Amino acid sequence: MNNLYTDFNDGVLLNKIIHRIDDKAVNWKLIDLNPNNDFKKNINNNQGIDSCKKTLGLKMIGIGGVDLTKGDKKLILATVWQLVKLDYLKLIGNKNESDLVKWANETVGDKHKPIESLKDKSMGDGVFLMNLLASIEPRAVNWDIMTKGESEEDKDLNAKYVISVARKLGAVIFGVYEDIVNVNPKQMLIFMCSMIDIQEQLKKA
Repeated sequence: MNNLYTDFNDGVLLNKIIHRIDDKAVNWKLIDLNPNNDFKKNINNNQGIDSCKKTLGLKMIGIGGVDLTKGDKKLILATVWQLVKLDYLKLIGNKNESDLVKWANETVGDKHKPIESLKDKSMGDGVFLMNLLASIEPRAVNWDIMTKGESEEDKDLNAKYVISVARKLGAVIFGVYEDIVNVNPKQMLIFMCSMIDIQEQLKKA
C-alpha cells in the first residue's frame, strides 16, 4: 500500500485487516478480490463495515461503504483508528483505557505523580513517560539528557528522547514528539500498549 486514501477504497485491504484481527470475521465468499467498479467496491466495504459492527463490536456511526469507496479521508481515518485501537488492546490481553492508566501508575509507582487519564496534560513534559520507560528497563535511560520540562523547548527535547528510548526498547511508535507534548490520547494509548508488550517480552527474555 502506498496511499491510505486511494488504496483503501476497494474494500479488499479493509477486509484483510479485519481478518488479521479476527480470522473468522470475514466471509471471503462475499468479497471480490479484484473489484473493477464502484458497485463491487461498495459491496466489499459494506461487508467490511458489517464485520466491524457485528463481529468486532466497533461503533461505525455514520460510516457507510460508499464513504470508503469515495475516499472520504475523515471516515477512512476513523475506521482505521478503531481497528488500530482494537488490535493494540487485543495485543495486551483486551485491556481497556482505564486498565492502561492503572498499569502505568502502578509501574511508575512513587517516582511521579499519578496520571488521571490518557488525556492528562501532565504527561506533556515527558517526565512521567520517561519514568515509565525507566521502570521497565532502567538501563535504557540516561537521566542526564532529561530536563524538568519547564520550558517549551525542554518539553520538545524530552519528548524526542522518550520516543528514542521507546524505539530502542523495540516499541513501534507511530507518533511524533508533538503528540507527546500535546498529549494526543490516541498516541498515548498506542504508546502504553506498546510498552506493556515490551515489558512482557523483557520478562520472558
